[in-house]
Amino acid sequence: MNTHYKQSAISIALALAFTATAVAQETDEAKKEDVKYFEQIVVTGSPGGATQQETSVSVSSFNQEDIFKLAPRSTAEVYRALPGIRAESSGGGGNANITIRGIPLATGGSKFLQIHEDGLPVLEYGDINFGNADNFLRYDWSVGLVEAVRGGSASTFASNSPGGIINMISNTGESGGGAIGTSFGVDYDEFRLDFSYGGEINNDLYFHVGGFARGGEGTRETGFNGDQGGQVKLNITQILDNGFIRFHFKHLDDKVTTYLPAPVRVKSNGDFGPVENFDASSQTLHSAYTTNVSTFDSFGNPRNRDVTDGIHSLVTSIGFEANVEVAENLTFVNKFRTSDISGSFISPFTDTFGDYGPQSASSMANNICNSALDGDGNAFNCASTNVTLANGPNAGSAYNGLTFLNLQFDTEIKDLGNLINDLNLTKEFDNGFSVTAGYYYSMQDIASSWNSWNTFIQTVDGDNSQYLNITDADGETLVDDGLWAPSFLSWEWDLRYQTTAPYLNVGYEMGDNWLFDASIRRDTVQANGELINSCCGGNTDFDLNGDGVISGNSEDASASNGFGFGGGVINLNRAGAVSQIVDYEVSNTSYSFGGSYLLDDSKTIFARYSKGSRAIADRLLQIAGTLNSDGSLTNTTSGFDETKQLEIGFKYATSDLRIYTTLFDTVTEDTQAELTSGLTFIREYEATGLEVEGSYELGSGFSLLGNFTWTDAEISNDAFNPALVGKTPRRQADLIYTITPQYQDDDMLLGAALQGSSEYFVGDSNQLKQDGYTIVNLFATYYVSESFSVSLNVNNLTDEFVITESEEASASAGDIIRARPLNGRTTSVSFKYMFD
Repeated sequence: MNTHYKQSAISIALALAFTATAVAQETDEAKKEDVKYFEQIVVTGSPGGATQQETSVSVSSFNQEDIFKLAPRSTAEVYRALPGIRAESSGGGGNANITIRGIPLATGGSKFLQIHEDGLPVLEYGDINFGNADNFLRYDWSVGLVEAVRGGSASTFASNSPGGIINMISNTGESGGGAIGTSFGVDYDEFRLDFSYGGEINNDLYFHVGGFARGGEGTRETGFNGDQGGQVKLNITQILDNGFIRFHFKHLDDKVTTYLPAPVRVKSNGDFGPVENFDASSQTLHSAYTTNVSTFDSFGNPRNRDVTDGIHSLVTSIGFEANVEVAENLTFVNKFRTSDISGSFISPFTDTFGDYGPQSASSMANNICNSALDGDGNAFNCASTNVTLANGPNAGSAYNGLTFLNLQFDTEIKDLGNLINDLNLTKEFDNGFSVTAGYYYSMQDIASSWNSWNTFIQTVDGDNSQYLNITDADGETLVDDGLWAPSFLSWEWDLRYQTTAPYLNVGYEMGDNWLFDASIRRDTVQANGELINSCCGGNTDFDLNGDGVISGNSEDASASNGFGFGGGVINLNRAGAVSQIVDYEVSNTSYSFGGSYLLDDSKTIFARYSKGSRAIADRLLQIAGTLNSDGSLTNTTSGFDETKQLEIGFKYATSDLRIYTTLFDTVTEDTQAELTSGLTFIREYEATGLEVEGSYELGSGFSLLGNFTWTDAEISNDAFNPALVGKTPRRQADLIYTITPQYQDDDMLLGAALQGSSEYFVGDSNQLKQDGYTIVNLFATYYVSESFSVSLNVNNLTDEFVITESEEASASAGDIIRARPLNGRTTSVSFKYMFD
């Protein structure tokens, strides 16, 4: 640890010691009966049988009531309230970026953090291109508990989860009863129905079914119903004399509009806002006038695509869980799930291609004209240009407002299905020892087609963007019906990753106060498949829409754009494509050891050191020099990235007061490829921090709960760009927090969830930043009767304009950048009826 980190660690350790001393002085409080947080058994990513208070890992959980208070508009907004979790929910109902405790968020998805449903991963890899794990699950009333383990034994109790695990644990119906509810967007267009019901079928058989259905535009104005679909989940549990067997079923068919970087105005360094006629926090560049796209698939076959599909998630999964004592003090646990996962991803992305960023129509037209050549290789007459609206109610009218280049991200998710099984045997001995031996198996497919991404020139308009026509001084067409180039790239992915992992945990309970455990896991990954890169070949025009005329969106435009990468895709075929074979096997060992000491019933100290690994999946194929032509790995990469983490913590819990604090120090390797910028990097990051979570019952119905995480992080090594060493990683704030004051009595619940962050840089060069902010979410429920309630939720009450990421790392006041902001203010009203 360098001097800077030693000083930080000393400061945090002193703060931690002060907190522990202050809490320990409350001797009267320590005698009170323990609350539910003390008694709850941890079931996620840790040795079984220990409570939250006893275990030597940092763990938190939210139930349905906790989650309601957050006024979440997506699953990611549930996650971002968990201690230590950084969840960027600016993408809408999916496509969130999620990480934990200073571990980098260099690109998209959740690379170092596994997202589980009922103890098994939704996807083996959380950062698959266009296949983020949160795309394929939804929070609804079928979920009884959201549990998060940060660091620690997550490294050895699950594959590819060195940072931690967030586990969505289903209701199982033991308590019986149900609920049905509807909610409406007050200032946005959405209707949603939620339902939940469970109970006993007979004395040893019970069930639970739950889910949702919804429809509407969503939280931002799109011009069409982009959020539409639903989910149903069912489980049945058979109680046995020596344990239980549980069967799971899930079907998700849901479409959500995803929001990609769009034009945003720089008001000053750290302060951002809308551009003219477009507010990226409440509007999108989607449009009722641009919903259908004629394009080609990755092999050059013509096809039509519906932009309203957005992220279309199709999941059908079946699984079972057995937990039985097969002999005295010998427990067998097996969890199995097979999932059929497919769908699509399509959304407009604001690109630049050098000189073509958001700008006035005249400037865009001049730039295009000066760079273009006609079919004979001759320059156009750029003495003047003419720009008109190509569609919509004012088609043909001149236009000189703001324009953007729409690179239509268009991917068909053919198969992200998986088959996963995790089994283990645990033997408990009379002398305090316990041994768990297990074997994990998963088969993860990654099959997707990156269709011939069209590029269009369109208006920047939050009220239905329109295509543009552009001609030169002689009336020669430069852009017809918005189409600038019909083929930016065409990739076909067909990969399979098999993971096997034997693991072993040894625990020891010494007396009534000491608990120790040590675990080890050996992951072996077999990777096979192929990436076919058939980008931008061919020069034959094609009548895509079948109207008998080759023009506009029905031609390949290769003869008229002259930009080198435009071109048609008619001649694309398997024989002429560039292929990268994938054929390798790699292994890595993870380990974790820690212990806890119960000072008394209310106070615990713990420490843990872990080394975990994350296999590099599809993104490895985008990094030059990592694979040989035969598919084997070069010496550039081991095929794994590793995270090492030291934790020291203190836990205090009584019936009125709960404080959990953890000091952590983390070193992370990251091998990454960023699609939008084309950057690739192999880096190491260091982070030291303090995580605090707590709650306090003030009495008379008032209570306060919350958490904060302070992190001091830096890039400690960069193989490709040493100039970045010592910089703060992009989007890494020093402080993130959630504070929830509330009041509750028999008739009502009132409160606020304050979620905020200190300032952070949006690029690794540490030039452009987002100022610190606080998002205020309000919640209120009136209990009309014991069974019926009415609720009001307001998310982002003060309508803060906050960007989570930017394609530009530097900018000046007045510039337009491409960024993703959080949602502006949204308000919903809901009605809930509960029954036995």
